[in-house]
Amino acid sequence: MGADKASGRRDGRARFSATRLWEDLDEQWPSLKFLGFGAYYAWIFLCYNSDVLFGWAGSAVGSNAMLAMYLASTAALGVVLIAAGVFHNVATRIVESRSAVLSMAGVAAVATLTAAWSSPSGSQDALFMVSCALTGVGTAFVALRLGSVYSTVGARQALMYTAGSFIFAGMLFFVCIGLPHPVGLLATAMLPLVATAFTMAATRGPVAPSEDIVPMCELPRGYFVRLAVSVAVFSVIAGVTKGFMALQQPLSTVTDQGVIIVFATACTAVLLFVLVGLLVREFDTSQLYYPIIILACLGNLAVPLFGGFGVIQGELASIAYNLFILMVWCLLANVANRTDLAYASVFGWGRGASAAGTTIGWFAGSSLAPLLLENPSNMVAFAMGMVFVLLVVSMVVLNERTIGQALKKTRNSQANQAACDPSSGERSDGGAGGFPREGAWTKSCNALAEQAGLSLRERDVLFLLAKGYTIEHIAGELGISFNTAKSHIRNVYAKAGVHSKQELQSLIEQRKGALQAGAFR
Repeated sequence: MGADKASGRRDGRARFSATRLWEDLDEQWPSLKFLGFGAYYAWIFLCYNSDVLFGWAGSAVGSNAMLAMYLASTAALGVVLIAAGVFHNVATRIVESRSAVLSMAGVAAVATLTAAWSSPSGSQDALFMVSCALTGVGTAFVALRLGSVYSTVGARQALMYTAGSFIFAGMLFFVCIGLPHPVGLLATAMLPLVATAFTMAATRGPVAPSEDIVPMCELPRGYFVRLAVSVAVFSVIAGVTKGFMALQQPLSTVTDQGVIIVFATACTAVLLFVLVGLLVREFDTSQLYYPIIILACLGNLAVPLFGGFGVIQGELASIAYNLFILMVWCLLANVANRTDLAYASVFGWGRGASAAGTTIGWFAGSSLAPLLLENPSNMVAFAMGMVFVLLVVSMVVLNERTIGQALKKTRNSQANQAACDPSSGERSDGGAGGFPREGAWTKSCNALAEQAGLSLRERDVLFLLAKGYTIEHIAGELGISFNTAKSHIRNVYAKAGVHSKQELQSLIEQRKGALQAGAFR
């Protein structure tokens, strides 16, 4: 008996020191975990838009080192992500293991340092190429972990968090390029670990009721496949310009251009953050699609004006690609959050399509560079061909209307099912502020609310907490402030005798099981 008590005390201490700590962090700072995407993208910015990794070696490292790293890293990234999309059950188990993801982020960090150290040997060195490939393998699991975090929110919230993350990425970029060597290099290498550390506070995401989920077959026909194809094609075209420029510009100028690219991207993210967060409550993410396509086309349309691919075209292509990824990440989050497709499949195929596309684009651009430089007319024809492909994809394969229809479908489903019982699927007679009256799950919630003496508003909060929603979602659903929602949540926890959302959900599930077994009269 004494041994059982001692074991229980040890288990309680372990829960307090680990799981409870993460749960408390997530409840106090629910937005913190989303900034991991900013650290991840800052790593991308620094590796391919600055000389932080290779500048220390001076003239011993040419621009072909960055090209070789990009090809090896993104090829491995694409392969791992696409494989994760296929074997999503296995990928999910790995991604949801904190120790496994931290280990893979550590692999990416060590591989980044090794690639920088061995860069003077270039692509002829097996160690350099293996290290570059391992950066892609490691960051693939970081990306999937971030995808699991973003799959807990809808399109609008994802846009806010992604825009904020791009602002954060810009801040990290300017900090790291301003640090002296080797501090800047070490800081850059640690970013995959930093990105993963942000997600450690992410506890079990909200499990949407089955009635809230939209089957993929109800979205526009082939929506996700068309989205993945569009991502791949856009990435190829952006990659061609970057691959062409990679061999034409000296490594010493990469940071100067990177500063412009990152600054412009971050400024646009600030505008989006202000627009969506303060001015337009119902912003439609699909409205970003055509402006981004036009920006990408401008980079190619400028080729005849400047007589070829130059610095301006490369910068426009990079800015357009970054903004495209911002938009696509939000669309992927919405698909993972609102449909029956597993998040590992969504982000595996979606992010994998962009990685595969840019790899093909960089390879094609660098391979075709000698041929295009021989005759400027070939370059003009090639650029116009890419504009034509972009327009076809944006009007035929996936247009703004299709994206808007998909977003509207998921929004309508969420609004219609806001008050559904996860067990019975019955609609509430009480409207948005009411709660269902049928089903074991609802009865267990009502019984707990009655026993705890909850007010009507606290009952609303109880139902939303039981569904796994965050403080921010609860505040928006009930039309109250964040601090008011937090105060109601604390009252619910105190009156119910629990300390976290997970404990509350477990208590309700226990009551539900007892009800179904006939224990409650």
